[in-house]
Amino acid sequence: MDFLYKKQPKGTFEYASYRRKIDICVMIIMFLLALGLYVIGRVSTGSNRNILTIVAVLGLLPASKMVVDVVMCFKVRQCDVTFKERIDSEVGALTGMYNMYFTSYDRNFMLAHLVITSDSVIGCSTAGSFDEKAFSAHLQDLLLKEGIKNVLIKVFTDEDKYITRLRELNLSDQDKSPNPDIYRLIYNVTL
Repeated sequence: MDFLYKKQPKGTFEYASYRRKIDICVMIIMFLLALGLYVIGRVSTGSNRNILTIVAVLGLLPASKMVVDVVMCFKVRQCDVTFKERIDSEVGALTGMYNMYFTSYDRNFMLAHLVITSDSVIGCSTAGSFDEKAFSAHLQDLLLKEGIKNVLIKVFTDEDKYITRLRELNLSDQDKSPNPDIYRLIYNVTL
């Protein structure tokens, strides 16, 4: 269903709210379709014992999955607009992604913004308490499973320090192009 999200791809500022709206619409359509099939089967045969009832019940499975997707979309907190404007003024040639929500077996991690370079992942979390050590371990584990080594992972909880780091990265001679393997991994493992 990725084709539904092409208007606002993952990593754009508007993606979280756009995906929430699309997922709600798809969920409603799926439940209405299942209900419609059930009603048509019931009215046409006068009984629940028909093939349309089975199809309607099976149609509830993807509809229920969409309920989970909608709930997960509501967990993603949108980056503050003033912070976004500050980021946009400093991000320059760097590749950044907004509102990235990482899930792990133990906990979830919300990053307002992150930047991927050739050998580093630098992010900022505006959530109250952020366990950088647990996040770094989780991301390092994912990177190692993909055979990607020696990646610096740093997450700031102070917006001013993050903006300063973006400015420093833009002024440095470091390669600013993102490592495609890291980018693809992060794109695939985030909500």
